[in-house]
Amino acid sequence: MFNKYFGNFILTQKILNKDQIKEILSKQQSARAKLGVLAIESGYMTAFHVDRVHKLQVLHDKKFGEIAISEGYLQESQLTELLAKQKTSQIMIGQILVDGGFLTYEGYEKLLAEYKKESGFTDQEIEILKSNNTDDIVGIFAGDGENSSTFELYSEYVELFIRNIVRFIDTDIILDRAYNIPSYQSKGFAVQEIIGDHLIETGIAAEEDVLIRFASIYADEPLVNLDALAKDALGEFMNSQNGLFVSNLYHRNINCNLNPQQFIYDAGIQQRDRLLVLPCELSFGKINIIFNR
Repeated sequence: MFNKYFGNFILTQKILNKDQIKEILSKQQSARAKLGVLAIESGYMTAFHVDRVHKLQVLHDKKFGEIAISEGYLQESQLTELLAKQKTSQIMIGQILVDGGFLTYEGYEKLLAEYKKESGFTDQEIEILKSNNTDDIVGIFAGDGENSSTFELYSEYVELFIRNIVRFIDTDIILDRAYNIPSYQSKGFAVQEIIGDHLIETGIAAEEDVLIRFASIYADEPLVNLDALAKDALGEFMNSQNGLFVSNLYHRNINCNLNPQQFIYDAGIQQRDRLLVLPCELSFGKINIIFNR
């Protein structure tokens, strides 16, 4: 994850162009295999088992390894081994830059210092970005660290949301800092309300072409218009996301239900207690995750 953020910084500094950044990141991605691939290569799981775990992730908010163990496909010791392999397969962008002759070690050191200063990331946050732990990374961007029931609920919600985007939509995601506003206006967004012990308005907002692409990926259909099928796909993503969130709450004796999902054009929502917006840059455009409680 750090490679993506640092790569974006390099691009804005005009040190390298888009094609060069893309080449560097493709090398990094090829060096870090997914857990399922490693499991197959190690002979611990078959392709069928890996595919089944991925399908079960649609229904359960669990990590690949958790499901593989619960289904009897992996043992704890095997998962530990695979996670270690996965971690060590990560090649940091700095090494690629130096090996490729883009920068000297001294140049990389200087550039990294400039990045830390401009981004505002602490050394601890940089290490979190390098760890590739999705929940910890989301915690950096989720908000201002306030300690309130609304913020804790929001943090839990967006952690799940980002996990689902990575699982089903796009692994090439860059988060920006969340912000709180009194109202939010969008040309179009998919929304769904959570009701019961908590009353929360949730949604995805983006430009039409981005929403179409998002829906196309989730529906696994080549959609070209924001038609009924595209809206259904966006609504189904929200329904799946919020269904898992409500299920997680239920296991803690918090009872909530879902109102039907909707797609709204040229509309605004007003802040209740906190209206939080988390911007996310995907490989095909920007979306905003909306959380209004």
